[in-house]
Amino acid sequence: MTYITRFRAYQLDSAGSLFSYYKEGQFTLVEARLPKGGIEVLEEELAICGVDQINVLHITSWDTDHMRFLELTQILNKFRPDLIEVPSYEPESEEGKRNKRVLEGYDEIHSKYVKNVRYCTQSWFKGLSVAAAKGTNHVVCPSEFEGDCKNDMSLIKLFRSGGFNVSSFGDCESREISDRLGRSSIFTSELDVMILAHHGANNGFTNEEFLKRTNPILAVCNSNYDNQYEHPKQEIRDILFKLKIPVFTTKTGDIIIYQQIGSSRAEVFNLISDNLKLSSKGTFTPKRFKP
Repeated sequence: MTYITRFRAYQLDSAGSLFSYYKEGQFTLVEARLPKGGIEVLEEELAICGVDQINVLHITSWDTDHMRFLELTQILNKFRPDLIEVPSYEPESEEGKRNKRVLEGYDEIHSKYVKNVRYCTQSWFKGLSVAAAKGTNHVVCPSEFEGDCKNDMSLIKLFRSGGFNVSSFGDCESREISDRLGRSSIFTSELDVMILAHHGANNGFTNEEFLKRTNPILAVCNSNYDNQYEHPKQEIRDILFKLKIPVFTTKTGDIIIYQQIGSSRAEVFNLISDNLKLSSKGTFTPKRFKP
């Protein structure tokens, strides 16, 4: 099977998030965590996509539910990512500081060939060109660069391909940020799959107006292990239900969405992790294929 686009939301053994997005031979891992079943599950996913290396490791936050030392080192050693994208703010926890030192060491080893770690600073954002509508290049958007709330400094990215597009907001909480994104013509016309910010928390970012403006075809929630925090929150579920936006969670198992070359529709599968049977499934037509 050959894919235009393949996305996976992984169930974890502990609280946290992990996703992957494949397009045109390029594999991006979102967050430095390992799925339930360990690194072998990632090896299998890369093999399904026909690649053996992570091209981009995109880490939205320094928090431990997004990046853990032992899991980060396994990913670096096994998959040797070409590029690692991290937020510009300084980590506060000891684990976060340790992870930053690991990345700096990774850069030292490879810097004579290429600079691997990209700190997504304000000056870096300002140097980017304006994204073209209906393109296939990924689009990054600034969150916050100053303030007391580190969650609002999470990286924001719209992963685009010739198939379906997926948004990632990390742990953003600010309604001001989502209002800004809601005025973006690309986000409002090209978003297909929305990863709910902060695991689907009801913190202001995800609100009815934002969902109306962006109009995602479906939402994905990387529920924490055993869903002990009851994500997505009922208030968010109620808004999604009102707007007729289906939501898939990793409470039962992984979510896999793919679109084959030559097809104008994407397939959605929600697995049951213990036996890999289906919990639910569906199909949708990405916005770029609609008249």
